Amino acid sequence: MFLKRTKNPLFFFYRKKKKGIWWKMMLQHIGEQIRRLRNAHDWTQEQLAQRLNVSRSKVSKWENGEVLPDLQSIIDMSDLFRVSTDFLLGKHPTDEQLLQEVRLAYGTNDMSDEQLSVIRYMNEQPRLAKRLYALQALPTHKRKRLEEIVIKMIDEMIEALK
Repeated sequence: MFLKRTKNPLFFFYRKKKKGIWWKMMLQHIGEQIRRLRNAHDWTQEQLAQRLNVSRSKVSKWENGEVLPDLQSIIDMSDLFRVSTDFLLGKHPTDEQLLQEVRLAYGTNDMSDEQLSVIRYMNEQPRLAKRLYALQALPTHKRKRLEEIVIKMIDEMIEALK
C-alpha cells in the first residue's frame, strides 16, 4: 500500500511511530515547548499563528500534542523565538556544546562550572532570560539599582526556603 504524499518531510518518519508511547511523549514535549515559548513572549495562540502564517487551530493542535508541526513551521518558530530547532524539539545541548557556543560568541575559553550552569538554566527558563535581557538593556544607572533589588530579593527568598 502506498502512503499518501504530504508536504511534511517528517511524514514517513513518524507514520510508523504514530501509535507508540514514544511518539505521544514527543508530541507532548514539543507542544509544551511551543506553549512555554509563546507564553514567554506574552503572545496568544492567535498572535503566534499570525506570525507563522498558520491558523490558530493549528497552533492549538501543536500545543495540545495532537499534531507535529511541519518542518518549515519548526524552522520559523526557532527563528521567531530565537532558539535552536534542537531546543524546540527537546534535544538539550551538552555542556561541551554550550561551551563551544560561548567560545564562538565571546572569543573566550574561560568558563567556570557556575557560569555554564547559569547559561544552561537560562536556556531552560526563557521567560526569566527575556526579563534579564530587558534588564541588561537599561541604562547603567537604572540597571544597577534594579540589580541590587533583585539580588537582595533572591537572597532573602533562598534564605527563607532553607
